Amino acid sequence: MRGFGPRALAPRDGWDWLIQAWQLMRRRPWLFVAVALFAPAGGALLLALPVWRWWLPPLGAWVTLVATLFCYGLPLSLTVTLACALARAANRKQAPAPRQLFNRTALKALGQTSLFLFVLLLQGYLVVYWVRDQLLPADLAALADGAPRLPPTTFGVAGTVLGTQLSVLGSMLLVLQVLLTWFAIPLKLFRDLPLAICWRHSALAMQLNPWLFPVLGLAGLVLAVLPFFGFFSIPAQVLALPLPVYLGVLLYVAWNDVFQGGAEDEEIIELPARWRASVSGGSVSNRSRATPD
Repeated sequence: MRGFGPRALAPRDGWDWLIQAWQLMRRRPWLFVAVALFAPAGGALLLALPVWRWWLPPLGAWVTLVATLFCYGLPLSLTVTLACALARAANRKQAPAPRQLFNRTALKALGQTSLFLFVLLLQGYLVVYWVRDQLLPADLAALADGAPRLPPTTFGVAGTVLGTQLSVLGSMLLVLQVLLTWFAIPLKLFRDLPLAICWRHSALAMQLNPWLFPVLGLAGLVLAVLPFFGFFSIPAQVLALPLPVYLGVLLYVAWNDVFQGGAEDEEIIELPARWRASVSGGSVSNRSRATPD
C-alpha cells in the first residue's frame, strides 16, 4: 500500500533516486539541455550589465558580495527550480511537459520557489562571509605592513562562470542540509503551502531519513571547493552544466518517493475511482474475466 509521507526510507532508495532522475532526464533530453544552458547564460548576461561598474566599487565589499551572488545564484536557483518542475511534468501523462509549465499558475509557483531558494542561498553566503571576516580579519602580509586588509570582493568566486556556478551549487546543497530544507523546495513548488509548513514537513522528513545528512554534506563540500583547485578545473567546467538540472530532477524524485510513495496525482486519483467502479460493477466473482482489472 502506498503511503503519503513523510516516511522513512533506506539508503538503497537514495541510490534508486539517482537512477530514476537520470531516466526522467532521458524522457525529455532537449528540454533539460535548454534548462541547463539557462544558468550560465543568465549569469553571464547579468555580469555583463554596466550597472555593476558604476555602483559597486564605492559601495563596499558586502554590497559586492550580494551583487555577485545575485548574478550567479539567481539564475542557478531558477534553473534548479525549473528542472524540478520539468521533471514532474515529464513524469505526468496528462499533457505535454511545456504545456504544464507555461501557464500563469505554474509560472507564479516557479517564481516564488526560486526566490525562496535564492534567499536561503543568500543567507548562507552572508553568514559564512561574516564568520570569515571575524575569524580572519587580516592576512599575514597586511599585519607585517601594519595595514588592515580589506575583505576580498570576489569571495567564493572561481576563475570562470561555470566554475563559480558549480561552487554556488555546492553551497546550495550545504544550505539545504543545514537548514533542513531539502524537501521544502518541491513542497512549496508543487503544494503551494506556507513556507513555515514546508519547512516543518521538510525537517521532519530529513529526521526520518538521517542518511541524507552525510550524503548532502559531502557532495556539497566537494562541489563547493572543487573549482578552486587548478587540477580539477576542467572536470568542474564539465560538471557545472548538467548538475544543476540533475539536482532539480533529484529533488522531485526524492519528494515524490518520501511524500507520495512514488505515486503522482493522477495515479492517486485513479485508486478510489477504480474502487468505486469495482463496487458499482457488482462482486468480483460476477464480473467478466475479459474485463481488464
